[in-house]
Amino acid sequence: MKKIVLIIGLLLYSFSINAQEEQEKGVFVSDTTWLKEIIKFPLGFAPEIKYEGYEDLRFAKSWRDKDHPDFWCYTFVWHIKGIQKFTAKDLEQQMGFYYDGLMKAVNKKKDFEVPKTTALIINTKGNGYDKADFVGKLNVYDAFNTQKMITLNLLAKVHNCEENNTSNISFRLSPQDFEGNIWEKFKDIELRDDVCED
Repeated sequence: MKKIVLIIGLLLYSFSINAQEEQEKGVFVSDTTWLKEIIKFPLGFAPEIKYEGYEDLRFAKSWRDKDHPDFWCYTFVWHIKGIQKFTAKDLEQQMGFYYDGLMKAVNKKKDFEVPKTTALIINTKGNGYDKADFVGKLNVYDAFNTQKMITLNLLAKVHNCEENNTSNISFRLSPQDFEGNIWEKFKDIELRDDVCED
């Protein structure tokens, strides 16, 4: 009996280590010109987003410099359990939860009510700019830098993995219009080739 308990314990530990290593590796592949962060779901600042998995982020190095062209330029992917059927309405709501929660968490102004995020997202079914599945615009309060509202353009693409029952939805965001240089730079950040094998 002790042997069985020990074997089960070792197996659970092994699964836990493999999951942790996979999470630390992330889903994106990028070079060192991008800053990296990985956050596990549920997101502490947005618990209303009810996924299991993690968020893999890449930031342009000058994303906090309001005088740099790459200001507020970053991308992230949600690597989540289950095959998800995303709708534009769902994503609008989730972007509201995400940015409202994030900006409240970052805000340092006492007795200040952070303005609500507004989102307009349309489903382009993979025919949008740069073959995005969703295209949108967000008005977000910038608690990090300017303490003002900013407008972010958004492209989102879905990659479902039947093999390992996961969904990956990547978001690219920037104040630059879609003809700006950053959208070409974003193309250097790709999903790992083996994303459906983990």
